[in-house]
Amino acid sequence: MRCDPSAKTSQPVPPASPTPVAVCPPPLASKPGRPSASKCPCCGRRGLRPTREPGRALRYRNMCLTLPTGLPVPTCRLCRHQVLTFEAVPELESTLASLFRAELMHRASVEITHLSKFFSQRRLEREIDLSQGYLCRLRSGDGVPSVALVCLLALLASEPSRLEELRRYWALPLEPLPSSSSRRRGS
Repeated sequence: MRCDPSAKTSQPVPPASPTPVAVCPPPLASKPGRPSASKCPCCGRRGLRPTREPGRALRYRNMCLTLPTGLPVPTCRLCRHQVLTFEAVPELESTLASLFRAELMHRASVEITHLSKFFSQRRLEREIDLSQGYLCRLRSGDGVPSVALVCLLALLASEPSRLEELRRYWALPLEPLPSSSSRRRGS
């Protein structure tokens, strides 16, 4: 029997000639429910499949984040190369953004709790020019802090005496920079 690729049904076509014509069966997948492998950009072989694995980490903005186990990432089963692009994994961008926000909120809460052993939250808010009650909101997980604020809180938590240094810095005027005409030129 010959296969007729233009036929749309799986019923045999009645023979119009002495050679009967049959419909081609659909191509068989390697395993039902599993996508076929595509070409790996690293090794060039056909071994790239979406996989779910624990412990995959990558850098996003200024932080190293661990991807959730349930996120399928195209990974070569032969050379273990992972294709971590926004095009290859459409939900990667939203996943990383939500993980990043959650980590910022967690880190801010930890640093505020640590700083509360040394200073009241109101004093911290006054010294680093934050709205009244903002640190309380961050500590309870109600807001998303900026990266700069979390960095400042981490630095102050590691050395709380620096808050007094900040207070002195803002209390005094800065000395003006020397003008370019008064600088000596090197010969």
